[in-house]
Amino acid sequence: MLPTTPLQPVDSLRRIEHGDALNLVQRIHRHLQPDALLDELWQQAATITGATGLHYRHGGHGLDIERGHGAHAASYTLSHHGSELGELTLRFQRRLDEGVLATAEDLLALAMPALRNALAYHQACQSAAYADNVELFASTAVPARAPTAGREADPEDAPASDDALVLVSLDGFDRICSQHGETWAQTLIHTISEQIDEGLRDADSVFQIDAGLLAVLLPRTSETAALDVAGKIRVLIAGLHLRDGRLAHQLTACMGVAGARDAQSPEDVLERARAALSLAQREGASSIRTTPAR
Repeated sequence: MLPTTPLQPVDSLRRIEHGDALNLVQRIHRHLQPDALLDELWQQAATITGATGLHYRHGGHGLDIERGHGAHAASYTLSHHGSELGELTLRFQRRLDEGVLATAEDLLALAMPALRNALAYHQACQSAAYADNVELFASTAVPARAPTAGREADPEDAPASDDALVLVSLDGFDRICSQHGETWAQTLIHTISEQIDEGLRDADSVFQIDAGLLAVLLPRTSETAALDVAGKIRVLIAGLHLRDGRLAHQLTACMGVAGARDAQSPEDVLERARAALSLAQREGASSIRTTPAR
């Protein structure tokens, strides 16, 4: 076996510029399936490091994915916020120098949050505890109790098929990007994500799916209860302020809420949440709307 190097996300990148890092994160986060995510990761690794192969293994999830080959390799054990993310090996036709290794490690560090989300999604899709139509939101990685605005929701409050999705769109994101830069705006989104993470006590429930757009997955939470959670998220975001010179502006976000009870597929839930978000954005800053009636 190849010797492996423990690798975790880092606060600063050594070889990848922050602007390029933002583009990489957005491309990688578009994929929820582990195999699709790893295909994207391999393509990016091939482009920026010259990698000619990739091998990923995670025994706990039954994943063994291999692409390409190469005579030389660097192998890493991956982890993120205490979650073991498996082992990944990059292969190359030529011997590796320190610059290539540093770039590869920057890329893997950027990919870890997306990989963690993909593993949670994979586990959800394998779970027999939920109906096929709502597998996106089932995950044994999250607590049995999902928080609401005033209390934790008991699993008996709603059927197991009652799961929900909240889309959170930061108001004025495009303006913030133009005034402060995309890298700074992305840092702000990351801060909001952490604020929601801590406030909901659900480290696997929040992830970025687009520029300025976060998704919050709420297992065993009805659409009505999810509206309460959205209200709590609004309060959490309001606790953050953007300072522009001497002025401090309170941050706000619009939210769209969709339940999974009547959904035909995970994509259906996401589409309905986007429609609700669109209605909220038309109403104005800090608005929350649920799935439009059919």
